Amino acid sequence: MYFADLLRAFVNVPELSEVGSTQERAAFVALHVEGRTVREAAEAIGVSKSQVANLSNIFQAKVAAKIGELQRKHSGGSPEYKAAFVALRDRLYALAGESGSDAYDWVDWDWKPSREDLAECFGLPTPRFDDE
Repeated sequence: MYFADLLRAFVNVPELSEVGSTQERAAFVALHVEGRTVREAAEAIGVSKSQVANLSNIFQAKVAAKIGELQRKHSGGSPEYKAAFVALRDRLYALAGESGSDAYDWVDWDWKPSREDLAECFGLPTPRFDDE
């Protein structure tokens, strides 16, 4: 399965399906799943070009926060969430391996992402301690 399909499946699991506004989700999907340009995304969701990246970043921050919340609660989430999370994680590891990265040298299969890890993964600024 392609990375975009895995990412789309992940953000549509029950735990994440109601995260963010419709425009935030649409901006994220248009840019990061469908690979549209900022101009195309703006036209598709009916906002200015300058708003597209902001909406996408807000959605990413909300998803990262929700993932962190699920990890803190140790609930593990629904079977759909678990399967999508594992599939996405495994694909990221495979892509790292294909690129020659040494990702497998540090792989800990019980790894729980921190807020900093999630921010880095989604391309957001690292949270500060006063962001808690």
